[in-house]
Amino acid sequence: MSDTTAQARNKQVVLDFWHAPPAKQVGFLTDDAKWHLPPSIGDGQFGVSTLEGDEAKAIFELATGVYEPVGSVDVLHLIAEDDLVALHCVLHTRTKAGYDYDGPYHMLFRLRDGRIAETWEFLDTAYLAARVVPAGG
Repeated sequence: MSDTTAQARNKQVVLDFWHAPPAKQVGFLTDDAKWHLPPSIGDGQFGVSTLEGDEAKAIFELATGVYEPVGSVDVLHLIAEDDLVALHCVLHTRTKAGYDYDGPYHMLFRLRDGRIAETWEFLDTAYLAARVVPAGG
């Protein structure tokens, strides 16, 4: 398989992952996947900045408690090189706290055998925090 074919395949895996509902996103991860979160999230909900294996998969269960199930994604940039795919996008949804959420993300994925083995997630954590806490909470 040529590099461009592998890169196109990796890009499609990332797009399919990002557009899937949280319950199905878990299936895109390798069993030993690592998920790197911004330190400000690591200091909060999970207590660590890097999650591995089942802990990494737990992010998607948490997401079902934070966001409404329907939303959309604007993919602004998608770039692949070797086993890496960079994604710049905006998630449009509503939080269960009742706020509209238009959150920008920049993510770097490392793929192995057609699945996501490692992810570095960058987002505006202050914006997220302000949208997930109910008013007056």
